[in-house]
Amino acid sequence: MAEYWDIYNQDGSKTSKCVKRGDAMKDEEYHLVAHVLILNDQNELLIQKRTMNKESYPGYWDFGVGGSAVCSEDSRTCAHRELLEEVGINHDFSTDVPLLRTYGIHSLIDFYVIHYEGKCEDLMLQQEEVSEVSWASMEKIEELIKQKKFISYHQHLLPLLMEMAEHRGVHD
Repeated sequence: MAEYWDIYNQDGSKTSKCVKRGDAMKDEEYHLVAHVLILNDQNELLIQKRTMNKESYPGYWDFGVGGSAVCSEDSRTCAHRELLEEVGINHDFSTDVPLLRTYGIHSLIDFYVIHYEGKCEDLMLQQEEVSEVSWASMEKIEELIKQKKFISYHQHLLPLLMEMAEHRGVHD
């Protein structure tokens, strides 16, 4: 089944256009992505290992969960759907605001941070996307990056997000 995305301008305003996932986009066109970081009281981050059938970075560790918003979805709805699909956590995002918005190639990425105290073995992993999860300190993540087992494009963004989450008081 084809997936369609709303097209946004660089300023984040939605246009009246949609694009089919995988189709070419113009330089000034963006689609919306939501990414959710999950922290516990020990300031550990829930990380996930991508399945070997993933198109990009198969078998690598990554932080949080996320994906592209489909047509008519805002980033909160997308964040809720992706969190529920990938790890089985049902979090109400209705009052959450993104911690940060960044730009990727043709994407506007909203980062959310939530607090969760559950055990890894209690999560329901989406078998097509996630092979395992673990709680990890920043030191453990830095070691996985050095070992080339963690998606390295996050190595500078992740400490910033963790510091921003601490200042926002995610654990309160």
